[in-house]
Amino acid sequence: MRLAIIIEGTQNSGKTSTIKELIKLFGFKNLKQMKAGWQQIFLNPIFKSLRIVFYCIPASPSETDIPLSKRFEEWQHLPEMLILAEQVGGQHHGSTMAFLNANHYHIKVFSINNSNGVNHWERFDNLTKNVKLSKRAYDITDFIKSFLKTNSIV
Repeated sequence: MRLAIIIEGTQNSGKTSTIKELIKLFGFKNLKQMKAGWQQIFLNPIFKSLRIVFYCIPASPSETDIPLSKRFEEWQHLPEMLILAEQVGGQHHGSTMAFLNANHYHIKVFSINNSNGVNHWERFDNLTKNVKLSKRAYDITDFIKSFLKTNSIV
């Protein structure tokens, strides 16, 4: 069963920062720069019995002007799990969703609200950045755990 997790927000809203924090907290890698590629996280950072490998697209198809259909056109097998950024209302937002649906991905969207507020899915500033990004990473891993249990994958 395929899973696509989309971190959705406006340009410069913290989509890539959210993915980097997920990899930092649960993959133990502090990335200075993110590129598309394979990553792994542990769903329990203390008891590392369950490792999740996923294909990561930290710069949205809309911002890079590379639709998912083009990115994966020569692949023999699509990744079972994707974590990607996508820009709200971006030029490829519709084609991203269409590609994922056509290829039978279960889609979970985490939306970053474009307002400044106390909720961790709202924009952050220098004072709230670490706390908000950490809470977002935990939300994502909690969803993955729930998805795996609900679908009897583990």
